Amino acid sequence: MPALSTKSLIGIILICCVLKQIQANVLFRFALDFHVKDNGTELLNKTIKVENNQLLVQNNEEENSTSAPGTEEQTHGDVAKQLLKECKLGVQLLNAELTPLAGRSNQMAGILKQTIRYANEVDASLISGNMSQHFGLLRKYLSLVDNWRSPNNSGGERTLEFVVLKLAMEKYGIVSKQQEALEYLQRADRAWNNYRKHNVILSES
Repeated sequence: MPALSTKSLIGIILICCVLKQIQANVLFRFALDFHVKDNGTELLNKTIKVENNQLLVQNNEEENSTSAPGTEEQTHGDVAKQLLKECKLGVQLLNAELTPLAGRSNQMAGILKQTIRYANEVDASLISGNMSQHFGLLRKYLSLVDNWRSPNNSGGERTLEFVVLKLAMEKYGIVSKQQEALEYLQRADRAWNNYRKHNVILSES
């Protein structure tokens, strides 16, 4: 298709907006692909779509490299579920290691309750949860581990409970799994933000 000038592009967008208003009560759908040189140098590859009174401007250059959330959801879902299973296993092993110390302090009793509650929440999410719940539990794991790594103000790092807790967390890879979960969540956030950046929907307010 011949290249359009920037003025022509603006005209097309204005026409789309006018038609959108005229067809407010009518199902109105079309798509227009165009290639426009910005300032005579850089080629812009865009698609304008108007459907159900919504104007969609899509960046075709990113279409092949940037997948929609729906196409990546299964992949991210599988990774999130596997991470949750590994986090749950580590938490259960930690619980078994610390159970003999349950009566030594309120902090230890609280940690044991948190491990049991977290394992149950993961089980429920894996059975009937969605991606949002999976991500929420991974973030909760990050928070729990941060709390467990902080010594009780009344006891400090030299208490038997904290030393055993720290050794058990290292033994079962709790901290390394925390870092893995953090990096995964950061990658997932970047992927979603990248998709949103290149797929902008303008709708009526």
